[in-house]
Amino acid sequence: MIYYFAKIEKQSDGNYLVEFPELEGCLTEGKTLQSALENAKEALDGYLASQCDRNLNLTKPKIHKGKHYYAVPLDIRIAFAVHLRQLRTKKRLTQSAVAKKLGVSQQAYAKLETPNCNPSLDTIKRLSDALNVEIDLKLVS
Repeated sequence: MIYYFAKIEKQSDGNYLVEFPELEGCLTEGKTLQSALENAKEALDGYLASQCDRNLNLTKPKIHKGKHYYAVPLDIRIAFAVHLRQLRTKKRLTQSAVAKKLGVSQQAYAKLETPNCNPSLDTIKRLSDALNVEIDLKLVS
């Protein structure tokens, strides 16, 4: 799972301001700490889904420590799209190059890097082989 850290501080008006240090302009607030955390998740997912859809570079999360920082999990579909794009970029491959390895069109591959994608386990395995990476399946008992 991918987590971004939100800085949440109580303001003079009693509301809680939420900001993500690595994501410029990703802000929200809440009347309570709980509502601020819920709004933070919604803001984070929306912000990164928008960045993905516009094919913009995505900032990797950094760990922040302190009493005002809270780990906010990214939606699994958005996390998959973000991680896949970062992995492809790290390997210095184009979407067309990965598509060719998968035996699909560039457009079909590009859909895998969008937040609305829901790839099958077979597709994930094929991606793993094409990108020469292992799938990390952590089973919780």
